[in-house]
Amino acid sequence: MAENQQHDQPETDRTPESGRAPIRTVVEAPETWRRVVKAEIDREAYDREYAERLKKAAKNHVRPGFRKGRTPRAVVEKELGGTVHYEVLDALIQKAWLTALIEHRLRPLTDPEPGRGENLARGDDGPLKIDLAVEVKPEVMARDYDGIKVRRRQVEVADKDVDDVIERLRESRAAWEPADRPARDGDRLTLDLVPGEGADGPEAGRTIADQRFVLGEPSNMAAFNETLAGAAAGQRRDISVAYPGDHPNERLQGRTIVFGCTVKTVESRVLPAADDAFASALDEGKTLAELRDAVRADLTREAERRVAAELDEQILRELVARHDVPLPPSMVARYLDSGLEELHRRNARYGHGSTPEEDAQYREAGRPHAEKALRGMLLLEAVRRQEGIKLEPADVDERIEAVARENGFPVDDYRKFVDSGDGTERERIEYDLLERRTYDFLLSRAAIEAVPADTDVLESD
Repeated sequence: MAENQQHDQPETDRTPESGRAPIRTVVEAPETWRRVVKAEIDREAYDREYAERLKKAAKNHVRPGFRKGRTPRAVVEKELGGTVHYEVLDALIQKAWLTALIEHRLRPLTDPEPGRGENLARGDDGPLKIDLAVEVKPEVMARDYDGIKVRRRQVEVADKDVDDVIERLRESRAAWEPADRPARDGDRLTLDLVPGEGADGPEAGRTIADQRFVLGEPSNMAAFNETLAGAAAGQRRDISVAYPGDHPNERLQGRTIVFGCTVKTVESRVLPAADDAFASALDEGKTLAELRDAVRADLTREAERRVAAELDEQILRELVARHDVPLPPSMVARYLDSGLEELHRRNARYGHGSTPEEDAQYREAGRPHAEKALRGMLLLEAVRRQEGIKLEPADVDERIEAVARENGFPVDDYRKFVDSGDGTERERIEYDLLERRTYDFLLSRAAIEAVPADTDVLESD
């Protein structure tokens, strides 16, 4: 391959004595994701650099018995020669690395790691030789991607699905009315709470007034749901809550708090009737039949999106299964780092920190997903490259307008937003478009089988 061939330096970099470049590099590829730069540097280049740096060091050298800059070279070299030697090696290795980057058009994922070195000691003869290893994005060739078998679920929306949405809409418009009876699940209670400590019970003067509480909600503390079941307006009950040792609020960890609870009101939820008036309240002038039709259309679109996503997932799974794509360790590590950073931000919002053990567990559990996602990304890129799947500027502009319309944004405002900043939003749109076109291309070559709507097309192998 081209990277294994030696490239000459520009004429101006050649040494007049030999007519060849003082720094020469070749690149080997022991793995698809690894490159080893084998650099060879003429000893004359080292000697010149060493002499110049030693001369500069001597000008500023101070030693008792000599004026500044007048210390004999032999003395300076004895005291500073080792330091200058390593400075020269570092400078020449950096030049060799830059030479390799330019000559071989390397796009490394990692900084170079110095490997085996030869003739690097002071006083050695012959050229200096050093190996520099880096990780690179692997060059993947996709193959055998015609005729991938996928199953497409039929899109069906049952009447019960529509009924469930209408019921949720009714619940969102529910009214609360006083209930002259003991409280039961689903009722809303208005409470006055007096928190206390342990056996001493609630403390007077610390009332938390008019707290709203829907009995039976899974998000409630179990002690409240259990103790307040059957309570009536005007009743008082003490509720003992034992907080676990790992509770997010450190002040409550391991403590037992007793809440004196007075039930002020009990209210039941009253749902509006499912009729034309209800439909019109949601969307003026719409009948219940028209509301149901609109709900069915929304559910159909959502079901179609799920089916489309399932087709993409089946294509990706099979594409990954058909190819062995070795991944650079740094690529996987960065993917996991990105997910871990997002997890830390999410945990911070809820006051929960992450321990090193939890981070290690996340990395271990997330590695299979990271590897699959990265292999899929590289394979989709390979298909695009091999099939010449590209975008024109007009394609991106058309998508910008479509996104604006779908979300109710003024088109010009959204276009300005996309074109502002560092271009990240436009890049995201371009990437999504290219990915969609790649999936569409693969689906056009796939063997698609229609299956019933309730089929689990993503069942594990």
